[in-house]
Amino acid sequence: MTPPPSKRARTSSTSGDTNRMEFEELTKLKRRENMWFEDGNIVLATDVHLYCVHRGVLARNSTFFKEMLELPNVGNTSNSEVGSIENGDSWEGKPLVRMVGDRDEDVYHILMALYDVRFYSAHKPTTLPVFLSLIRMGTKYNFSHILDEISLHIKLAYPTDLDSMVERTYEELFVCYDNNNDFQLLLVAEQCDMKILLPMLYFDCADSSLSTILEESKDLDLPNSILLKILRGYEKISRYATQRGIRSFSPHRKCTLSCQTARMELFANYTENPPYFSVHDLLQRNPIKVDKNLRLSVCENCEKASFDASEDLRLEIWNAIPSMFELGSWEDYRSE
Repeated sequence: MTPPPSKRARTSSTSGDTNRMEFEELTKLKRRENMWFEDGNIVLATDVHLYCVHRGVLARNSTFFKEMLELPNVGNTSNSEVGSIENGDSWEGKPLVRMVGDRDEDVYHILMALYDVRFYSAHKPTTLPVFLSLIRMGTKYNFSHILDEISLHIKLAYPTDLDSMVERTYEELFVCYDNNNDFQLLLVAEQCDMKILLPMLYFDCADSSLSTILEESKDLDLPNSILLKILRGYEKISRYATQRGIRSFSPHRKCTLSCQTARMELFANYTENPPYFSVHDLLQRNPIKVDKNLRLSVCENCEKASFDASEDLRLEIWNAIPSMFELGSWEDYRSE
């Protein structure tokens, strides 16, 4: 059972105080046992749990907390607000900071990342909820070390150079990857201004099926500005997918009758049954799956011409990705 606070928080009767936790609400909160340290010297309160942690740990890892905790009113009984954090109350004689507007799971995840070295690392996969929490809390409160780890981690799945696309993998980023992860991550990346993530996230979302784009947009209540960027990208990627078929098989390229016939049939098969994620596959140099017998009928010169044309298209698409979504050019991301 959670003990009562050492002194009741004083609240004013002004309308500005209507969103503040009342004494009765505070007493209903439960301790998060694995984040309640008996030697802790500050208590964080969400709308679900209380966390007794250490001022020094927060201040050392977050410039926001460092500056906030240096204010003279932290731990006193007069309420004040700093950003989205209400402070000035106490709990069992320890300063109480109310994490106004923060999700309980976000506060828990960031504290776990600070206190348990096994919880999150750029060198092992994590879950999407943890990743989203760390982005939200890391950017909001400037946990610089956590943000550095995230930046290192995301390059495996969301590269900013074409060479890295060949080795692109999600397995080292997420424990369980789902294509729909991209839409959730895009929304949080936009909200938190994680610019380094945006080009590839927009590209991944736009390379989904139209039904997926519309369903995810509805489920996540994506802002119209984001949805419009995705839809414009979807149109461009669809055209690039067609271009890949043309440049791969060049059905009207003059050659022997058997070679030209084979390429025409390969092109027809490609357009009649367009492969999923064709443009993604091109960027990662994954070959188009085709009828082996038809492929054998294509001559060596046409194979080389096809490869060269596809490589030119690959570079063209890569360079166009940021501008597809009104995000500048890749040069803007070199220093990120």
